Amino acid sequence: MFLFNADEDCYQTDVRAVASGFRVYGPTRELRRNGACLLWIEDRFVRVTQNHRRVLIECQRPQFDTKAICSLEWLFEEEEIILRRRWSGEFGAWHWQEPRIVASHLKLAALAFGVARVPAAVRLAPGHCLRMATRGRSRSRIVRDVSFHAPFRLTRDETVTAVRRLVRLSLASCPQPMAFLLSGGIDSSAIAAAACATRKDVRAFVFSLRRPVRPQPLSERDLPNARCVAAHLGIPLTEILLDGRAIERQVPLAVQLAETARGTIIDECAALISVAKAVRRAGYDAVCMGEAADDLFGGFKFALRLYRGARLRRYYRHELDVSLPDELAVLQNVFRPWGISVIDPYWTSELVRLGYNLPLHLRIDPHRLMKTVLREAFADALPHEIVSRPKCVTRDATQVRDVLEQRFGRSRERYRTFFNFNTSAIVRVR
Repeated sequence: MFLFNADEDCYQTDVRAVASGFRVYGPTRELRRNGACLLWIEDRFVRVTQNHRRVLIECQRPQFDTKAICSLEWLFEEEEIILRRRWSGEFGAWHWQEPRIVASHLKLAALAFGVARVPAAVRLAPGHCLRMATRGRSRSRIVRDVSFHAPFRLTRDETVTAVRRLVRLSLASCPQPMAFLLSGGIDSSAIAAAACATRKDVRAFVFSLRRPVRPQPLSERDLPNARCVAAHLGIPLTEILLDGRAIERQVPLAVQLAETARGTIIDECAALISVAKAVRRAGYDAVCMGEAADDLFGGFKFALRLYRGARLRRYYRHELDVSLPDELAVLQNVFRPWGISVIDPYWTSELVRLGYNLPLHLRIDPHRLMKTVLREAFADALPHEIVSRPKCVTRDATQVRDVLEQRFGRSRERYRTFFNFNTSAIVRVR
């Protein structure tokens, strides 16, 4: 976690308040120079390099990232801040032009400066670099560092083979023992099959409500399908049965960690807080999730009603460029307080390049199951009912959404009251 303020006279940083609000993460450090202030909080995801010419703060996941995913570099002589966010995007970064502030978390800026005094923030897009002068009136410069455009020359069979090989290769590079979330859908089930093929020591976790609130077809329920996959592959499965009232109580914390009030995100994050605690209690400091599979190999069906042809292709690429990396950053934010790295085996540069250029006829099938190349890649390793299971959104398949809508209503703005980053409203993580 880090925050840079180019004008400390305008915004006085109360280090003690920041340390109190974020004490779960680690000790707070501060550097003041030439009228500017840099604040960072040391935890297992932050690495700091400092000398007389610069200070470099890098955010990366131990054991998994060879390079920093997000970094802030303060060059003293050049009087310049350089903010970088790699294409992978598991950590986010925000910036303001006036006043000149750079922060890894919105709530960190709120604690340091007070919500009423911090204007609207802009999230740095993944694969981009921001250069900001610490003095003067020059505008910030944003440059794109990464592009995945490439010609696609594989046949369907070659694509299926490539997907199977690359997913297995990604799992093979993960250290063990390994925990992963298993929903019984094709995304997580393919991860489980690939892990078994590479002889990994794995444990699966599935979460669901302890007491369902409505009847549900078998194909839409995560719990029985996860049990089916675990039994088929012979892997241990831990069932996390959630209490509806506990999920309701975790909504304010979910909003603070996710830094958004969107119901489609908060519903799931409120449940994932309980999952993070359970994974940590089981002794794991990393968990695998398969969030990227939808955007890499298929995409949600609703987009087919809105776009066609080139517009649909641009939509899928935008999801991979911006939306998905931001979702991964949210997930890492939710698991971070418990010291857990979130790993998506699908989110490698090779698979992103393949998915970025995947033709529409390999994404969309007549039955609208989507992700046909992924389904075919692992069809021989999984039960037929799992390979052909339609996409089910987690918050619906676990009935978490039903519980929270009963409590907070169905309005898209139902969590807006919790989206308040004032110092007094910060929820401390326990």
